[in-house]
Amino acid sequence: MKVWMWPKSSELNFYNDLLTDSLCGAGVDIRDLKHGKLFLKVGQAKPGDIVHIHWMHHAYQNRNPLLFIVKSFLFMMTLIYLKLRNIQLIWTIHNLYPHNAKHHRMERFMRGLICRFCSKLIVASESIKRKVIAEFDVPAKKLFVVKHGHYLGVYKRNGLDFREKYDIPEVADVYLFLGAIQAYKGVEDLIEAFNAVKSKNSYLIIAGKADQEMKAYLKRVQDMDHIILDLRFIPNESIADLISAVDVMVMPYKEITTSGSAILGLSFKKLIVMPNNDFIDEYFKEDMVVRYDPAEDNGLKNAMKVALNVKNKDISPNYDEVLEELEWSTIAKQIKNVYQGSG
Repeated sequence: MKVWMWPKSSELNFYNDLLTDSLCGAGVDIRDLKHGKLFLKVGQAKPGDIVHIHWMHHAYQNRNPLLFIVKSFLFMMTLIYLKLRNIQLIWTIHNLYPHNAKHHRMERFMRGLICRFCSKLIVASESIKRKVIAEFDVPAKKLFVVKHGHYLGVYKRNGLDFREKYDIPEVADVYLFLGAIQAYKGVEDLIEAFNAVKSKNSYLIIAGKADQEMKAYLKRVQDMDHIILDLRFIPNESIADLISAVDVMVMPYKEITTSGSAILGLSFKKLIVMPNNDFIDEYFKEDMVVRYDPAEDNGLKNAMKVALNVKNKDISPNYDEVLEELEWSTIAKQIKNVYQGSG
């Protein structure tokens, strides 16, 4: 079985590398479709092969509406070519829509059309499956639920003391926001909530690369006392040391389908604060997440208070049981079954 994966690996996220390695371990021949060269590389696929794509929008999206239409047309020609050559197309839908999509009507049309061309669709939870069925009118039998694997043991400690680096006392309570800093991530709400609950013993670390809009916002914030900004892409070799230095990870995202960051926090057995959503129920157990209603004015603020209370109670949830369900070897077998038609 030959599978052309796009992307096969990524410098920004270990997800694709972990998936590829586990599938190879399960006896699947994974080939690299090469990010950004979809139209060129599919010519090497032969009848009976599989093309497995993760983020479709890179192939057709453009902020210029005319170029969006042209790229979409070329991409549809690619999909027709695959169909005519009896090459199975599989799409893992990580998000219902791309973040910051500009042309929503065209985006919805394209994603609905792609769903029809795909032989099978993979989603990471039952809640996403329901959303895809409702939004794009996809038959349930075309959708397969395969969970997102954990990051246990992927990021190694290198001995960097981030509390010392950021001048944070050892006894302090520390919240962490980690990841790309963009408007939909809710960082504005997080800073406002932290400033409402902070004490002389609490700190907030915001670590990640900020886009221009968020850089401008962060420069305007007046009260930055006890808030540490590390506005860069945090290298993989620093991830474990950074997460190990904090007490609570906060993910105040305005949109959540599947969160790799939440699964990263789960892998490090960290308490997480995030908006209430179906994803939590499928991946976490009690006392692993403090959830809140983002529609409530004080929802995030209260959740951050509750998180410290939970942390100070020194509760030990059964993380090992949850992480066992997210073993990559299990996920590889499930995806191989989808490839073979027995998912």
